[in-house]
Amino acid sequence: MKIPDSRTLPLAAALVALTMAPAASAATPVYREIKDWVVACDNTTRCEAIGMQEAYPQIILRLVVDAGPSGEPELSLESEAPVAARDLRLDGARFAASSLLQPATGDEGVQRIGHDGAQVRSFLDAVRNGTDLRAGIGEGAPSASLAGLSAALLLIDETQRRLGTTTALLRRGPLPAAQVPAAPAAPLPTRAVVAAPLDDAEASRLVARVRLQAADDVRREDCFVEPDTAYDEAHALDHDEALVALECWHGAYQSSSLLFRVRRDGAGAPRRLRLTVPVQDEGAPRVIDAFTNVGFGQGQLSHFAKGRGLADCGESATWAFDGRDFRLQRYHRLGWCRGGNPGDWPTLWRTRGD
Repeated sequence: MKIPDSRTLPLAAALVALTMAPAASAATPVYREIKDWVVACDNTTRCEAIGMQEAYPQIILRLVVDAGPSGEPELSLESEAPVAARDLRLDGARFAASSLLQPATGDEGVQRIGHDGAQVRSFLDAVRNGTDLRAGIGEGAPSASLAGLSAALLLIDETQRRLGTTTALLRRGPLPAAQVPAAPAAPLPTRAVVAAPLDDAEASRLVARVRLQAADDVRREDCFVEPDTAYDEAHALDHDEALVALECWHGAYQSSSLLFRVRRDGAGAPRRLRLTVPVQDEGAPRVIDAFTNVGFGQGQLSHFAKGRGLADCGESATWAFDGRDFRLQRYHRLGWCRGGNPGDWPTLWRTRGD
């Protein structure tokens, strides 16, 4: 989706598009990096926008907006130490909306901005055309880049179809909140098939078989872990099939494996497991075919890939095996390694109850 410039889309056209469009019955997740902001909207159209930069020390701004007419924005400021409202500067100057910064409730430096959605919108209105939000004066003061904020707000409005309504973050208009479509429902969690564990002899036999029969796959992937040192494993999927993981490579803090589905009775060839997740990689769907820090238990398959040792970026996913296929239950992603909290990555897919 191309983000239109706010100067070229008349408000009237936006209102017509909003009132004529049918309510969405399902949501396609959105992940977009825009200058110093990243926007992630999941399959329920719940959106999270995070402003972060590579400069240090930094302030991280985090905006969360639930979909639907009653969804209200929540905005927080994260820093290494609590920030006093009187110290906030917008492009070097004091600004009235800084008073909306709430005092920290602990020593972790996470502070809420505003008490309600209206106050959050007022704060965003005040800063969205700025360049730099700083906690103090001088180059050493923690700062947040505002580059990309307006486009991030517009993308959320478009995704949640708030344009022209009183609830919009960027392009507010006269339409009531009731014009905003309801949030799509998250799918029910998949009931996983839980099989009895393999005994050591059968697990070893299955690993050896897949090592032999899938040698071409291993060679094509340039796996550098030798079979005699690899951490390979096998798990029962059900009475007929097993899941075999062949370690392909390992580093200082994680390893990745190729996964295969194989019949336990020895019939047929192993089938390489490749799973698609609902996010675009350079215009194509993201396919996971090497699973990092892989885990399997109680019918659940997990993948946790850190972008670097700090785990401030990466992706994680969980699938449930339903007896035929692996069904996605959760997916999180953050492409930027810019110093956020370990594993605190935006959600792109959830099931009901998450």
